Amino acid sequence: MLERATPSAIFDGVGRSRRTEVSMGYRETTRTRANAQARRAAIERAARHVIARGGFASASVAAVAGEADCSAGSIYTYFTNREELLRLVFAQAAGHELAVIEDTVAAASTVAEVAESTVEVFVRRAVAGRRLAYALLLEEVPEPVQSERLRLRRGYVTAIAAGLERARRAEAVAAAVPAEVAARSIVGSIGENLVDILDPASPNPRPAEITALITALTAFTRSALGEP
Repeated sequence: MLERATPSAIFDGVGRSRRTEVSMGYRETTRTRANAQARRAAIERAARHVIARGGFASASVAAVAGEADCSAGSIYTYFTNREELLRLVFAQAAGHELAVIEDTVAAASTVAEVAESTVEVFVRRAVAGRRLAYALLLEEVPEPVQSERLRLRRGYVTAIAAGLERARRAEAVAAAVPAEVAARSIVGSIGENLVDILDPASPNPRPAEITALITALTAFTRSALGEP
């Protein structure tokens, strides 16, 4: 004789089934989200590689898609347009470069060290990655990217000014030039003196040229800061 399932048994079975469906759906959603994040990250990496080789002008949607081994349509799945992708890639690279300068300034204990270390690190990093440095500092870029560039320059100024103020307090130095004005002058003088060196049409600079530039810029910034 067949046993009839009790209402509680029926509901228990339905509950288990629904819990299984929810669990499977959760796993599927998590996996789908992870796959989407991985594809987006791959597109960002591809864009960075394209920009590092040929600048922002070379980073068309087709070029990035080719580098990422995906369709152009896939890029628009994760980014509203090309400008959004370029802005994000610029912001990531700029954030890394700014962090390097922040760490450099933080390690300096005197006004002279702030000037010397900032010039040394900034110039040598720019020369080591000339194409990317040109793209970050000088290349003509879309407006959203230009906004990030201004943010980067302000970040440099903020970091250097904070380092100068800290060093001045430690040395009990009275300065005629406000730290922010001095910091803007340092950033501007470094950038202007890198224009020709970073120009993709120019030959790679010789090591002696870079050493001479660092020496001259350091002397200039120290003098501007009232340092012997």
